[in-house]
Amino acid sequence: MATAYGPHGTLVARFLDEVRTRQVDWAAHARLADHPGTSSAMTAITELHWTATVLDALDRAGLRVFATLGLSRTDFDDPLTLGDVKVSVSSAVKAIAAGDRLAIELRRALLEPFAAAGFESAATALRDDHEPRSRSPQSAGNR
Repeated sequence: MATAYGPHGTLVARFLDEVRTRQVDWAAHARLADHPGTSSAMTAITELHWTATVLDALDRAGLRVFATLGLSRTDFDDPLTLGDVKVSVSSAVKAIAAGDRLAIELRRALLEPFAAAGFESAATALRDDHEPRSRSPQSAGNR
């Protein structure tokens, strides 16, 4: 169902709700989310075409839900980790919204730390039925 968050808006809304309500060790999450594939996944998100309305809604939602966590720099050994968590949440929002426009390996880089923490919305976004579909030779001939 399409919403202000785009065609995958219902799943984005579920993710936002899980961020607000799930107990998460955000320091551990930041360690899980810190790997080489994350940077290229974030770059790919910025290269996707988004309508201004959807991009604005996603940006605002990511920042708003992060703010509800009530985290501060003193919650982490390294105060810069606070920013890493903020970017991780915002990037996951966009990865879910992008759906199969973002390659599965890039979605995995951003969403697996959430799926590992029990976020059903992130796990759903990573299931095979959300991966890009290759066209069969039969369907390619029926265009």
